[in-house]
Amino acid sequence: MTEVKTSFSNYLRFAKVRHYLDILYYAQKKQAKQIKTNLNVGFREAKFLLQVKVNPGSSLTKIQKLQFLPSSTAAWLADRLVNKGFLSRRQNPNNRREVILDLTDEGNRLVKQIDKMFFTKEVDEGLSAVSDETVIDIEQNLRTLCKLYGMKVD
Repeated sequence: MTEVKTSFSNYLRFAKVRHYLDILYYAQKKQAKQIKTNLNVGFREAKFLLQVKVNPGSSLTKIQKLQFLPSSTAAWLADRLVNKGFLSRRQNPNNRREVILDLTDEGNRLVKQIDKMFFTKEVDEGLSAVSDETVIDIEQNLRTLCKLYGMKVD
């Protein structure tokens, strides 16, 4: 294949991937709007709280890295969520420079509501119809896509 044909072929492959990324982006925007309307919490706040739920007792730095946020944004989100009563913050007894985050009781209640909005009946039914091997393949392909966009994924 000539260089021009290869380049065009790669462009078409990219365009297909971009199309599906756009679909996911707009689905996420729709979900963000529903969360804001129904729960009065922003999408970044919701994702931050979910990350703390999955990683209880984690440092602010760890949550910041998992969310791909600048440290100033992560600190701002944590402050905002502490002020709203959804997060508690404490100093790590082993490293006084490190801040440990946990969900409050109110934060746990909110996360349960957020979970219901993210993990709908349709998502549950759809995932139950997909084999474990397919889910693993999807995850690996998404990791590859992240790497193609220059994102380091663990």
